[in-house]
Amino acid sequence: RSARFGCRLLTAMAAHHLPRLPFLLFIFLAVHVPASHGDDPALLPTTYDGSICSESFRCGRVSISYPFYLSNGIRETANYKSYYSCGYTDLDITCQGEGPGATPVIRLGDDSYTVLNILYDSSTVILADSDVLVGPRCPKPSHNVTFDYKWLQYNTSSNDNLTFFFGCYSKPGDSVPPSFDTANYQINCTGLPSPQGGPASFVFTAEELEKAQENELASRCKETVTVPVQREALIGYEPYMLARGGYGHVLEMGFELEWNRVTTDQCYRCEGSGGRCSYGQSKAFLGCLCSDSKVGNPDCK
Repeated sequence: RSARFGCRLLTAMAAHHLPRLPFLLFIFLAVHVPASHGDDPALLPTTYDGSICSESFRCGRVSISYPFYLSNGIRETANYKSYYSCGYTDLDITCQGEGPGATPVIRLGDDSYTVLNILYDSSTVILADSDVLVGPRCPKPSHNVTFDYKWLQYNTSSNDNLTFFFGCYSKPGDSVPPSFDTANYQINCTGLPSPQGGPASFVFTAEELEKAQENELASRCKETVTVPVQREALIGYEPYMLARGGYGHVLEMGFELEWNRVTTDQCYRCEGSGGRCSYGQSKAFLGCLCSDSKVGNPDCK
């Protein structure tokens, strides 16, 4: 079932324009300032700003450290990406707010996810859909989960799926075959946003939904969304309990992804020497960030 989760990668780059300068000074800057758009530079300079790529920091209740990094720190925004990373390219985190109430947010594809916890010993990050966390008690998931498998992978041993069918029975007299009993799975929860299509919506776990039934129901519904959830969060929930609003609590508990330790390029040597790998937006290795604000290539030895 993990095949549901496709891979998308969208990168936004903003052009930077140099102010009008004398001709010789312009040439000097053109030679010494790395480009912030277009192709990644071949290598990083021999030093970097150590204050930008801090060893670790806290955002709210979550401790953030390599291979994650703070996109705020290197002045990344939605419309501009720094030409180098302080860790694995897609593991940049935006810290929204300040103090204990701050929220760490990571982007997967086009969507935002709140970082609930990071377990460094097991290379696991626990995420929850940010829209679900700020929505009503009975939220309406609006998208599947998509990410780039170069850095992340779906933890099939710790996760299960919930499949939602929204806006069903839009045609008069439309219903599923009598052999398919949906009574315990129809969402009956005050606060569920009204879906487009018909009046009925359903939620199933992967164990309760056979492929033939899934196809049959999907043909009668406006929208089908499948999202990962932590398997432990489902313990104790009967189908009717999920349909009466319990699914909202399960979604709030999030799901787990594991990050892949790089073993196939210069990053392996960099990390082995105590450095942190820096990548460009094209995921090309640019250099090894060492503890003395120097850049090694490919390691800190």
